[in-house]
Parts: sequence; structure tokens; C-alpha cells
Amino acid sequence: MPTTSTLPPVLYHAHHGAFADDLPFWQSLAVESDGVVLMLGCGTGRVALPLAAAGVPTVGLDWDAGMLDFLRRRLAASHGGVPLRLVQADFRTLPLAAAAFDLVVLPCNTYTTVPPGERRAFLQGVVRVLRPGGRFAFSAPNPGLVASLPVVGEAEPEAVFRHPEIGLPVQVSSGWRRMGERWTVFWHYDMLHPDGTVARQSVSQTHWLPPAEAELARLKAAGLHPLAQYGDFDGTPPVTEAPYWIVVARRL
Repeated sequence: MPTTSTLPPVLYHAHHGAFADDLPFWQSLAVESDGVVLMLGCGTGRVALPLAAAGVPTVGLDWDAGMLDFLRRRLAASHGGVPLRLVQADFRTLPLAAAAFDLVVLPCNTYTTVPPGERRAFLQGVVRVLRPGGRFAFSAPNPGLVASLPVVGEAEPEAVFRHPEIGLPVQVSSGWRRMGERWTVFWHYDMLHPDGTVARQSVSQTHWLPPAEAELARLKAAGLHPLAQYGDFDGTPPVTEAPYWIVVARRL
């Protein structure tokens, strides 16, 4: 079966688009910011579109043209009037105006996909585009929890849905491989045809997860003062068994 390294936006959104547990958290930060929000890695708009639909001026940035085209179709279906501007660019370079944003958000566990050697430059870019006193917020896998997992997690089924365009059932399985601070998660998307054949598409995502203390030091060195840390989007403390590591920091 063919294996691909990128997933069609329609499948990505069918799998991840319904997750909404984090939306109130990001919406609360955006409303508090009372200014323009920069959404990094906006993808198909799972977070960016609800923020903008609530009236928050938002800029969504993503490098993937296919994801942005999918989001543009979703935006058009919202009948206009939504304050969401889209930019195609690599968020690690942030080719945007200085001091233009009151809040920069990097959701969906994307921060830790930036290799450690590139994080200093990325964070300097975040500081550059933030207004003084502006905030940067991200979610990541909890490094303490991941360090406690087995080295190998064999793929297990996690979801089944109908392909939005052709109606065939799609089964999603996921697993992981861990080597020190490097954690690679993979997903298999198996489309089940009526004749019993299976077409598989596979994608993976690698996270680099140093201890939280080391990452907080990196933020401070870049000029970002940590204000709060959470283990989940309901305000759970960042304990070892928490699923996430969520950080809100302020530009000094």
C-alpha cells in the first residue's frame, strides 16, 4: 500500500476538526488580549476560525497551501464578515511586521515539533512581532508524561469515520517511538474499500521534549516571562500525569 508523508486536508480535518476541548482556553486568551491575534500553524482553521467568528481580529499563518485552500473554502462557507486574514509562510521565520500582535498562539502541540536548535531563532521572531506586554501561548505534549511511557507504543485503533468526499470508512490507528527526548508519533489512515482491500496513508510527527525547566529557561532567555503553566485546558496543574504542557508567557 502507498505511504505518504503528508495528509490531505480533508482527512486531517475529518480526524482532528471535531476536537474542541481547547477552544474556550484559546478564546479566553484572545478576548483578554483585546487586540490582533496571530495564530501560527493554523492548518484547516480548527482554532483560528472560531476565534475570528467570535469577532477577534485574527491572522492565520501556515506553510501548507493545501491546508490554507481548505480553510479558505471553510471561510467562504461562513458567508463572509469574519476577521481572519491568511498568510502562507513558515512560522519559524515569521515574515510579518514588528510589534503587530497582542497575542501569538501556537496550539495543537506544534511548538515541540520545532527542533531545539531552531527554537531560539523562532522565539526571537515571536518577540519581534509581539507588542510590548503581549503574550505568547502554546500547548505541547507533557514532557514528564512522555518520559514515563514505554519506548515503543504499537499502533492501536483510535478513531473511525466516513471519508467526507467519497463516504468510505476510514480507520485511524496511532502509536509512537521514543528515543531520549525525541518522541515520534505516527498515524495510519486505512480506507476500507467494498472489495475488502485497504488503502493506507501514514504520517508521523516528531517532538523534541527537553525537561520543562530547560524550555522555560529558553523562553526567558528570549525575553518571554512565563506567566502560567497548565496540564490541561481546564486549568489542571502541570503534574506528571497531565496530558499537556500549556504555557502562557509575556513579552518583557
